[in-house]
Amino acid sequence: PMVQLSILGTKIYVIGSVEMMSLIQRQPRVISSRSWFAKFVCALVGCSSRSMGNFQAHLGASSTGDSMLLEGVRATKRILNSAKGTEMNYDAARIVSDRFKALRTPDGVPLDLFEWVKHEMLHLVSESAYGPNNPFWRPEIEKAFWYFEESTLAFCSTGFLPEFIRSKVIKGFQSRELLVQTLHRYLNGEDLLRGSPIVNTHFSLFKASLDDSDVARFECANALGSFANTIPTSFWMLYQVYSDQKLLTELRDQIKAITSTEVADDGALTVNRIDLRRLKSATILFSAIEEVSRLRAVGVGVRVVTEDTVVGEGVHRYLLKKGGWVLIANRALHSDKTIWGEDADQFVARRFCGKTPHLSFRGFGNGASACCGKNFAEYHIASFMAIMVMRYDISPVNGKWKDPGQDGRDTASQVAGPVESPMVHMELREDPCAVEWRFHC
Repeated sequence: PMVQLSILGTKIYVIGSVEMMSLIQRQPRVISSRSWFAKFVCALVGCSSRSMGNFQAHLGASSTGDSMLLEGVRATKRILNSAKGTEMNYDAARIVSDRFKALRTPDGVPLDLFEWVKHEMLHLVSESAYGPNNPFWRPEIEKAFWYFEESTLAFCSTGFLPEFIRSKVIKGFQSRELLVQTLHRYLNGEDLLRGSPIVNTHFSLFKASLDDSDVARFECANALGSFANTIPTSFWMLYQVYSDQKLLTELRDQIKAITSTEVADDGALTVNRIDLRRLKSATILFSAIEEVSRLRAVGVGVRVVTEDTVVGEGVHRYLLKKGGWVLIANRALHSDKTIWGEDADQFVARRFCGKTPHLSFRGFGNGASACCGKNFAEYHIASFMAIMVMRYDISPVNGKWKDPGQDGRDTASQVAGPVESPMVHMELREDPCAVEWRFHC
């Protein structure tokens, strides 16, 4: 149930069983994901000592004060569970349909599928979060973000080095600083007024507790959280759906069932409107998103032991020492055939349509570490996929889909991209001047 290691004097406890994970999750303050997350973010963004202290405050087992990190989580949940959250879902879908209305792909020109998804989804997600004309639309900022994302682990594993050395050994250092400067201008300009309620709320929280020079640094971490998993999940959705003709047909049928069609009097234009209020009824679509998160998970759940504690009983009773790290091996849990069945290593689109072993699914975290933006992320991906399957046919250049493998080196993300992205042809199914696809609510 647990493997114990010692690395450079730090105790590491690796969890690979649901039973032990359940025991760990019963002590969210003593075995804390948020304490680890706070340290991770501070190392990632390079903040001042004062900002670091405020961000990490009141997360210990015996703390009674209010935590800035927890207030941010609560504020995000309040927004996403309110009418504002529903409107954010609808706005995200409208942004998708508007973007794809204008999008054209050159006939017969091969596309690198993952690079295409990275570019398009960065545009879509950034507009949903930061509004139109946001800085991530600029090519140099888009490029800088991906350099920053690729260097995530390097930032966090070289924290003991002086800043001037880190700036030379980390490829993404200059990219991070460019992002910080750009987001600082955005957050202190008029464009912020057109940003989402979540970005504006986080800005207010940051301004109240952090040094002014660090506000944009912490927004870099928010951007990473918004993009880093949504984008590879969208890629794997395209791969899994378009490589399975039966699944593609089933998804199209479910989207058609929630679509109304209107033909112009002269017959020149057909407008198809997908009902956003009924999008959740496309059960295979949402199940497939969770199945991608299960099958393609590579990340680990990390927690810090904030005081000595004992978990388990009998022969499986363990003493966890203060300062140790608990690692929950997501892939091990997601591939356990005693939990998921003999097809645990296969993609089963309908797996989450019925009852599933909830505790064993860590695609969006679990317990106190569950992602508060899960529903928004899923809705965004579902909107993207709904428009894609109705508007486009995608086929591999070599005529046959082949699993491109997964880049398991990227354990900072919960879902990693491919080792080698497939080259594809992407073709419109209908004349875009004669047929439109939109969302309505």
